[in-house]
Amino acid sequence: MRIICCRFGNKFNDWHVKNLKHMIDNYSGLKYDSFEVIETDLYGNWYNKFQMYDKFRDGENLYFDLDMVIYDKLPNLIRKDFTLLYDYWREGVESHTPLNSSIVSWTGDVSHIWKKFKSNDEYYLKKYYKGSDEFYYKEIKYKTYDDICYSIKDHTYDTKPLDNYSVCTLGQMHHLMEKGWSGWYSNYFLPNQMQPEE
Repeated sequence: MRIICCRFGNKFNDWHVKNLKHMIDNYSGLKYDSFEVIETDLYGNWYNKFQMYDKFRDGENLYFDLDMVIYDKLPNLIRKDFTLLYDYWREGVESHTPLNSSIVSWTGDVSHIWKKFKSNDEYYLKKYYKGSDEFYYKEIKYKTYDDICYSIKDHTYDTKPLDNYSVCTLGQMHHLMEKGWSGWYSNYFLPNQMQPEE
């Protein structure tokens, strides 16, 4: 199995990559063959992760965003078909898509995703400017996980993680990883907990 993440721009740095690997190695129970980092910054945003569909065309693949909190043994997340999260925590809220690509899995070759996007990337970047999840929703055949991940948005001030989960996404609240912020989630981060100052 291959673990994949993507780092680009100034939003995330080497600490975030090491922190994700730390949580996977210490809490997730996952056994993997390689830990891969997409670092080529073609687009300056989340569309950079699309490069993984071109680069990794075989085997079992499991992608995580860098602003995740993994705090217990994960369920089996490997999927044969292209699979991502259903954004259930935004139900009832007007949104451009019900999908979330903080966790993605596939087995084998899904390079058709990259090829479709790359065939007219400027057009898709403008059309789906709100995020790559809308591209998946409108352009790609996909499956979704069962309810396996939650958003910290409604649980920022909880004193402990939700018991029936083992992973959550920080989403647009990745500042919780910065110095000066702490909570139950920071107990699972690397020693020194917070990323170094720029």
